[in-house]
Amino acid sequence: MNQKILNENKMAKEYYIRFSEEEYMDIPPQFRSRATFVDNDYDSYKDDEMFKSLYKEYKKAKKALEDYKFDLRHK
Repeated sequence: MNQKILNENKMAKEYYIRFSEEEYMDIPPQFRSRATFVDNDYDSYKDDEMFKSLYKEYKKAKKALEDYKFDLRHK
């Protein structure tokens, strides 16, 4: 299981998994030590109208991109 899974560009695949802080403690230490943390900054800026407007547009664009990629994979 030490062999890395490579994609067509000879790069190792990475997976992003979302879980709560409480669930993090259930993960074996060997996996926790390699974790990368992504902070959700929405709560920090949720009262800023410009941030909310840009964030809304970002979510729309992200959804459109994901839908487009899905459609390409399933043609």
